[in-house]
Amino acid sequence: MTSKFSFKFSGFSVWLEPDPDQSSQMISEMEYLRTKCGGSEAGQHTFVPHCTLLYNTSLDANDGEQADGGDGSWDKQTKQQQGEYMLRQCLEEYHKQTADTTCNDGQHQQQPNDDKQLKLIPTSQYYFPYPKTADNGKGFGCCISLLILETTPQLKLLHDIVRNRFPPDERHGDTSDKDCDNSNGEAEEPRFRPHMALIYAPEDQENVTNGWLEKYTEQNEEEKLYEKWIPAKQKDQTIDDDGKEGAVGWHAKYLSLWSTEGTLDEWYPIFKLDLEATL
Repeated sequence: MTSKFSFKFSGFSVWLEPDPDQSSQMISEMEYLRTKCGGSEAGQHTFVPHCTLLYNTSLDANDGEQADGGDGSWDKQTKQQQGEYMLRQCLEEYHKQTADTTCNDGQHQQQPNDDKQLKLIPTSQYYFPYPKTADNGKGFGCCISLLILETTPQLKLLHDIVRNRFPPDERHGDTSDKDCDNSNGEAEEPRFRPHMALIYAPEDQENVTNGWLEKYTEQNEEEKLYEKWIPAKQKDQTIDDDGKEGAVGWHAKYLSLWSTEGTLDEWYPIFKLDLEATL
């Protein structure tokens, strides 16, 4: 009997997606892993490369109105409209906080800062077993090969803005009701661990149980093979004015809202907002 990844995800998710024009080699790697771990028959359906900012959140109006008609139901058009509205608010706030403020004849003006472009910078590849028993039974029942991303100030800022705009999600909780975990008894911020999953392999799939996926991930990490997935042109653009090499990564292209209710093949986009769009 073929093992199958059948975990049912929940709610809406906010993603940061890399530029598709730069991601073809990473997508090819994801397809290779999908095939090696059973393909569609094993519940290995394709998904867009992404860094999750929020998982299992919801939509709200935040303007005193009940956007869903009061019964909790959302039609397609309402989801798109509300999703666009909330994402645009996040992007507008991000642009506001990252703009350079200049003074001209006593007037303060904000100018876009090109150095604040969001990048998804891989720092390592990591093998993460996530059995069904993990997190009090909330585990996905799979093993994940993923890329750990650098928590750049820009990425952290966007995450904070999105978390404060959307209702609490499953990973980061309510910002007004945090656990008191530090030595001073003060509430700590939920930690943001940016990453991009490459595969959700069933925990009892052959290439998981025989150790292949773990060894393959470790080899990729040892040789830093994921750096080869970044286009050479993109690497050339990381030289700064002083001639020093900058961090290599993919440009983030879209801030998006997805329905992640159900299995992988049931996910679908609600709205995608180009990060360079004019507001």
